[in-house]
Amino acid sequence: MYSLLIVDDEPRIVNGLYEQFLDWRQEELSVYRAYTSVEALRILNAIKIDILLSDIQMPGMNGIELQKKIHEVWPRCKVIFLSGYSDFEYVQSAMRDGGLDYILKVEGDEPIFAAVGKAIDRLKEERVSEQLLQKAKRQLEASRLMMQKDYLTSLLQGDISGNSVGQDRFDELYIPLLARERVLLALGRVDRWPENMRPTDRSLYMYAITNISSEYFSQGQVTAIAFSITSSHLAWLIQPVGNGNGGVICEEEWEKCYSFVRGTSSDIQETCKVMLKLPVSIAISGTSSDWQSAAVQYLRLEQLFQQGFGHGREMLLSDRTQQETHELAYIPQGLTREHLAVRLKAVKQLELFLHSGQKDEFFELYDEIEETARLLQGSSSLHPFLVEIEYALSSLFLSYLNQRGLLDRISANIDTSPLLQRGAFSSWREAEAYYRKLSEQLFTQRADEQTNRTQQVLTTLNQYIERNLADDLSLEKLADHVYLHPTYLSRLYKQISGVRLSDYIKEVRLKKAAELLANPRLKIHEVAVGVGFESAHYFTKVFKKEMHMTPQEFRDRCQSEKS
Repeated sequence: MYSLLIVDDEPRIVNGLYEQFLDWRQEELSVYRAYTSVEALRILNAIKIDILLSDIQMPGMNGIELQKKIHEVWPRCKVIFLSGYSDFEYVQSAMRDGGLDYILKVEGDEPIFAAVGKAIDRLKEERVSEQLLQKAKRQLEASRLMMQKDYLTSLLQGDISGNSVGQDRFDELYIPLLARERVLLALGRVDRWPENMRPTDRSLYMYAITNISSEYFSQGQVTAIAFSITSSHLAWLIQPVGNGNGGVICEEEWEKCYSFVRGTSSDIQETCKVMLKLPVSIAISGTSSDWQSAAVQYLRLEQLFQQGFGHGREMLLSDRTQQETHELAYIPQGLTREHLAVRLKAVKQLELFLHSGQKDEFFELYDEIEETARLLQGSSSLHPFLVEIEYALSSLFLSYLNQRGLLDRISANIDTSPLLQRGAFSSWREAEAYYRKLSEQLFTQRADEQTNRTQQVLTTLNQYIERNLADDLSLEKLADHVYLHPTYLSRLYKQISGVRLSDYIKEVRLKKAAELLANPRLKIHEVAVGVGFESAHYFTKVFKKEMHMTPQEFRDRCQSEKS
């Protein structure tokens, strides 16, 4: 899936090319159009554009100036210029600034389609370039990367408090981020490894993925660091460069950063698939967070992976508009499931402090856990998270006492029976059978939920399309409606339904048009607009191609059948 933006101050040219590229079968395209450079800038700041087809001479900002702007946001974008002039200076300027092609409008449509095909071929070549893998291998600075990885992984997993983040520590570890600024988090997951791949090879490929992503991110106005968390999971921590406001990153720059990361993630995913033969899923934070909340945000993205869609592979997800409103009655105000999960993980850190004799650190963390438990106690004495905290603490202390042989000695001073309560099962066989059955049920439930969630997305999407045929049904608009990445939605829809999303929209529009044409009081151009075609000419062209007759011929046949 590639995105094409057509820009010209002549609506006739824009609309004509827009309609033709919508029907282009050579490649699946998301096609956008703009009639001014200002409108074009608004689109390219919100959507990743792969190919720009632009007039050179336009009022205000001309095509060459627009080219410079788009390369600031999408440096890999291929630019094709249209012009009514064969001025050699224009050609020189366009090609010197990185233009891919220069076409005179009088040459007709064929050279334009050929140029777009050439641009797509160039994009494919860049995605599979062997130079990316070679650069990945050269950049393996094992010791420095390992120190960065250990520190940042501990930070994301809650083993290190976000309150301890400081620029001195970042500089010491060569982490190219600002401790005083927020951070945008993204997670990646290798969905499936080849069966015969050795663990050492997996490590090399994980390094390759991090360096492939670094290559892509280095071409935008962002600073990013990538590192593997497990043998199949990796993370990116990202900040805008922050060119304005005295080095302070403003909200506009954060929004551009999110848009760039969101748009570039599909390129990273495709390169991993083609070059490394690995299916990779990516989840992106919808907003930046402070370092104190980084562990919470990490858990949210992990949960997106666990929920999944479709076959659970090659997903592109964001939590930008996901709302967990059902938790409001379940968890006290000011807390979320992710905060509680981080607090539960802190119990593991307590065990380390206990074993190492770090009394002050132990009780400082213990007080934080106790404060959370007190909030839960106010909600319900049998709150599930409170019960889990109690069991986690019980397990921690019992393990410590058993490992050191202290149970009898401590029992002389304090009642340890609360750590030893049992009796729910008459035998271990009964207990094991119960836990096995419960595990099977949980896995089955998860698979059912994933299938239902995917089907619900498609049902919601189809209903939205049917109710809004006359409105904007662009891939971006539909993806926003179901909170998915446009590229992933296109792939998911084809994967589950067996048809392209654009073909389904066309099918529904034509079906509705056929119903409306049976009403002789509606003019054909009214039917066209009513089902989302902007002109009667384009509607007639598509209708005839699919139905093998013109709208008027169809209407005449309907009337003759009635009589």
